Amino acid sequence: GRGHAMTARRIIHIVDDEAIVRASIVSLVQAHGPFECREYADGEACLAVIDAIEPGCVVLDLQLDEVGGSKLIRALAERQGRFRMVVVTGLSDLATAIEAFRLGAVDFLHKPYEMRALLDAIDRGFHLLEQGGEPPALVAEARARLARLTPDEARVLALLIQGGTNQDIARMLGVDSRKVQIDRARALAAIDAPSI
Repeated sequence: GRGHAMTARRIIHIVDDEAIVRASIVSLVQAHGPFECREYADGEACLAVIDAIEPGCVVLDLQLDEVGGSKLIRALAERQGRFRMVVVTGLSDLATAIEAFRLGAVDFLHKPYEMRALLDAIDRGFHLLEQGGEPPALVAEARARLARLTPDEARVLALLIQGGTNQDIARMLGVDSRKVQIDRARALAAIDAPSI
């Protein structure tokens, strides 16, 4: 087989309160590559065994009870040498998703999400675990995209990523919220991002 693929088994830990969702993710990732999946019905179950389970990627659905979800995210963030997380969320959990992103989540996906996006995020997660960093080509591409932004667009984008609303950002920067909307639209167009 391919050289490094054989060195480690790739374990994916799937945390979701719906068995049918876990099953569909399992069949998807196993069709994609030689992954082994472990399933957990809630954040607490995964937390309880976190120091005993094998390192790998954790796919975490945040429509878990709030406490278990955010506790698990913090525990995973403290163990980035062993785990990387991909967070799946409904709109209502956006604040927790943003917190997860700040704590090092590889990606967060909104339901309903594209399967391709989940597989890409899992691949990046394993690259981070195995190589200790993002794929250099991806980093270079991200830098090149961000270099297209004007200083105003870059400032607005940074504040949006931190969870600010258009109104908050307009107040902070002392500009009209219409200007924030325009900078936001231009920034996303410039970096080719479909959404924040």
